[in-house]
Amino acid sequence: MLLLYTLLCTTLLFICLERYNQAMVNWQEDTPGPDWDKTQTERAAHFLQSSAWAAFLAARNKRVFFAQDAGWSWLATFEVKKLGKYLYCPYGPTVSSADDLSKALASIKSCAKKLKADFIRIEPQGPITEKDLRALHLQRAHRDIQPRFTLLKDLSRSDEDLLIEMSSTNRRLYRRASELGFTFKSSQNPEDIEPFLDMLQETAKRHNVVFHAREYFKTMASTLMPLGAAKIFYAIHDQQPAAACLTFENSNARYYAHAASADAARKLQPGVPLMGHVIFDAKAEHKQLFDYYGIAPPDQPDHKLAGVTQFKKSFGGEVKETLGTWELPVRIVRYHSYRLVRKIRH
Repeated sequence: MLLLYTLLCTTLLFICLERYNQAMVNWQEDTPGPDWDKTQTERAAHFLQSSAWAAFLAARNKRVFFAQDAGWSWLATFEVKKLGKYLYCPYGPTVSSADDLSKALASIKSCAKKLKADFIRIEPQGPITEKDLRALHLQRAHRDIQPRFTLLKDLSRSDEDLLIEMSSTNRRLYRRASELGFTFKSSQNPEDIEPFLDMLQETAKRHNVVFHAREYFKTMASTLMPLGAAKIFYAIHDQQPAAACLTFENSNARYYAHAASADAARKLQPGVPLMGHVIFDAKAEHKQLFDYYGIAPPDQPDHKLAGVTQFKKSFGGEVKETLGTWELPVRIVRYHSYRLVRKIRH
């Protein structure tokens, strides 16, 4: 009788603990609802952790998962590649402390186990350190997926303060934009990205780089623009688009996501007055922050982003370093096999 009673109590305790653990690491497969972004803004979460970005991922037939609690949140996609399956959390989770990171990680791991993923890939944001990550048995990925460094411009300051940190050449070109024959146009109509896509193709050939396919950007525009989460800007000269940039938008920040210029207008440096316009337009819309979205590491002058980094820094801002991309094994043997193949290939 005592044995039966003990067994019953143990079973009940196990069920209670299991339900408690499930509640602590609750997650959903879907795109988050409208309340998600309000909380994300309060946490200063990155745009890639927004409901709009989730909608874009879903439009590309990605499986999207998310969860949140008082001190943490995360949004991830399930990636199935030749070398393995994993949950990827771009610029996330967003956490308030090392303890919250542990809780968020438990939630992500619960989801990954359910999906039979081999590992978790994260880019955590918040007041945490590399030591905190290693204490939770995370290890650096073979490379950073999203840029580890970015440049941030505080838009809460006066126009004069924003101008003074630009280079003298940039200030002059921006102030003389009208005199030089430039006008500016912005749009949230997805059909208006076609000139940008043409310039992007020219830019790719000019610099011998590869960008996403046109359909990728068309899906981005058709998903994000109706949500007010993206905008296209053009610098117009002689009634023709001379430069363009595609920005991501939320209530607090503008992200300088993608840019291009026309070959015929290169000597006019149209990107300079356009960047100035995009920055001050963000301030006029009461944004608090302008994120240049990725720069080269300070100690790597030959980095592929070195040229565009010099251009971005000429407009001023503060360098921000994140912790980069980290991984946590879920299926240990498969994960270490994946790491070994990566090491051999590189």
